[in-house]
Amino acid sequence: MNLTIAGRAQDFINQEGGVISVKIEKRLIPGCGAMQTADVPAVRLEKPEDHEQANFELIAINGIQVYAHNSVVNYNAEIPLLIDIETTLFGHRLAMYGLPLPIQTCGNCTSC
Repeated sequence: MNLTIAGRAQDFINQEGGVISVKIEKRLIPGCGAMQTADVPAVRLEKPEDHEQANFELIAINGIQVYAHNSVVNYNAEIPLLIDIETTLFGHRLAMYGLPLPIQTCGNCTSC
């Protein structure tokens, strides 16, 4: 897995305990007709729940414990992924960058 953590994200993670979990989740997105799903990267400031840990691999990156879900570990070793901080309307949060955007269409119209 080709995963790096930006400097400002490292500082933030260390202040919050030095442990994160990363995975690619399926989320519902609105469409013209029926609801669709999309792959969305998720970064959390915690280790995974005990019942989920079999699906995660523990990796140390610059002293940070990274629990990487098998959806990320098996993703693509040649594409670099970056964990950084992004600004939102409500403050800051961790985000994972580098995943290609999935092709999203609702399948029911010609405007998508």
